[in-house]
Amino acid sequence: MRNSTKTAISFAICALFLAFAGAVDVLAQISTSTVRGTVTDAQGQVIAGATVTVKNEARNLSRSATTDSKGTYIIVALPPSDYTLEVEAQGFKKSVTTGVKTLVDTASTLDITLEVGALTEVVMVSSNTEITVNTQDATLGTAIGNNQIIQLPLPDRNPAALLTLQAGVTKEGYVAGARSDQSNITLDGVDINEAQTNALSAPVLRLNAEAIQEFRVTTTN
Repeated sequence: MRNSTKTAISFAICALFLAFAGAVDVLAQISTSTVRGTVTDAQGQVIAGATVTVKNEARNLSRSATTDSKGTYIIVALPPSDYTLEVEAQGFKKSVTTGVKTLVDTASTLDITLEVGALTEVVMVSSNTEITVNTQDATLGTAIGNNQIIQLPLPDRNPAALLTLQAGVTKEGYVAGARSDQSNITLDGVDINEAQTNALSAPVLRLNAEAIQEFRVTTTN
């Protein structure tokens, strides 16, 4: 783990029920995010072949995708952060949406409507919204950001103490009725479970509140 504070480190915990105990690799959480959506015109007609780009200048990161015949796009493996989303299509004004915030292991949906005009014209939109409700799959869980991790009182500054604040998690580490040794903890996508007890409160790596960007607790996968 890097020593610098607020690095792009994400922390995730996933409850695995006994029936899925042999499928950890399939059900394990990831520490990145996904942005997807549909590009349409003012009349609601889908726009195929539009170029969608997400940018984060602080990370010097830029990734692009092209909308398909249904006007949909998807950009995966994005580190949780704030992004600018740009959409370009021939015969339409360029759309620039700022303040797009992605959360760890949570897909964000952002639909874009383009205005007819020259590509040299730009329509600026400020999002400034955080996608906190997951509408992409059946998982249930809560993402907790760095401000909450730092500001909430924590014994020994260990963010694992916040896991029991999630509905369905007991102080003993039982998640949604499953025993405490049936859960899985990952740090940046790598398992950090304590092999003997698998206890949620004691992973093999010492977690530091200042070094965790955010984490997500998933109680149903």
